[in-house]
Amino acid sequence: MSIASKHPTGFIAALAREVAHYRHQSGDLLLSVFFLLASMIVVAWIFTSGTLTNLPIAVIDQDGTSVSRAYVRMIEATPEMRVTEYVTSLAAARELIEQASIYAAVLIPRNFGKDIRTSKQVTVVGWHSGQFLTISAVISKSLRQVTATLSAGIEMTSLAKRGDSALAAQVNFEPIRPELRTLFNPFQNYQYFLVAGLLPAMLQVFVMSWSVFVVGREFRDGTSAAWLTAGTMTYAAVAAKMLPVFIVASAIGLGCLGWVHGIVGWPVTGSLGVLIVGWALMILAYITLGLLAAGFAPTLATALSFTAAYTAPAFAYAGITFPQQGMPLLAELWSYALPVQTLLSLQVEQTQIGAPVRSSVSELLILTAFILLPLPLALRKIRLRCETSVAEHR
Repeated sequence: MSIASKHPTGFIAALAREVAHYRHQSGDLLLSVFFLLASMIVVAWIFTSGTLTNLPIAVIDQDGTSVSRAYVRMIEATPEMRVTEYVTSLAAARELIEQASIYAAVLIPRNFGKDIRTSKQVTVVGWHSGQFLTISAVISKSLRQVTATLSAGIEMTSLAKRGDSALAAQVNFEPIRPELRTLFNPFQNYQYFLVAGLLPAMLQVFVMSWSVFVVGREFRDGTSAAWLTAGTMTYAAVAAKMLPVFIVASAIGLGCLGWVHGIVGWPVTGSLGVLIVGWALMILAYITLGLLAAGFAPTLATALSFTAAYTAPAFAYAGITFPQQGMPLLAELWSYALPVQTLLSLQVEQTQIGAPVRSSVSELLILTAFILLPLPLALRKIRLRCETSVAEHR
């Protein structure tokens, strides 16, 4: 005989049981929400500047002429770099890089100005730490631009001295000029795509972990039979237990969207409604996966450990910071097993690309599949564990 048929009370009674539990033991949830919100605020604060600026570098000026000093001034004029150290040797520069006091060192060789005036090729050497990939890329790009600008000015001056007009000198120096136009994220701002991606990645850890905890504690404390009995049917008991999780997570999700696109003001070039639906489906997907983990794991500690291993590295596999096409096959398959990856794809389409709604239907269907496919299995496993618990205590 199923334990669910003893007391036909239903969803309302099961929800009242949950509300009573949170009323008397709300510390765990409040503490979890506090740490989640605090972490989100810290992440948002870290990326408030949006772009990398004033990265400290050192200069080794072995020439000391007006030309080399002009080159240094051009470096300092860039928003990305700031000359904080003038050293006299490579050893001193290397030591500063190893101490992370600077991120790069630029060597201006002897006879720099003289060789330029005599039309000899000059090499300016820059050392940077590849350990910081983003910083190295920004510094390398900025140094190339500064060097190219100085080279162009010198070449055009030389051509003008030979009698070419300014326009002819420009054409002779650069017969083919590239024109690159940024289609999406024209702001080149880290906050626009990193913070918007990190917030749901942090939320999914909370949602699945808390879903596992609220179910797993019933098995841990031996109260699963009372829980399921209060709900009459398995789905009613589970729905009542998950409703507070969904409400809290949805409120946090709406707060994230309101902050990014309302207070900060980043545009939504597509449909805000589709984006909100996508966040809601992601939350439900992780609730379902939490139910699945809680049902199958033998202990609460095991379920939480699996949840941490599944959700914690999710952002690295989401395709935001590293393209999925460049991942090994196993890592690429792992990324597709993460609901947050699907949400972030939808988010990029609706906030940055401005794709039509029909282009994001596939993502919505995938998120729905994350809910509907594992849910029957999770409910069945939870019911069987509850019935087994009752049989063991008879």
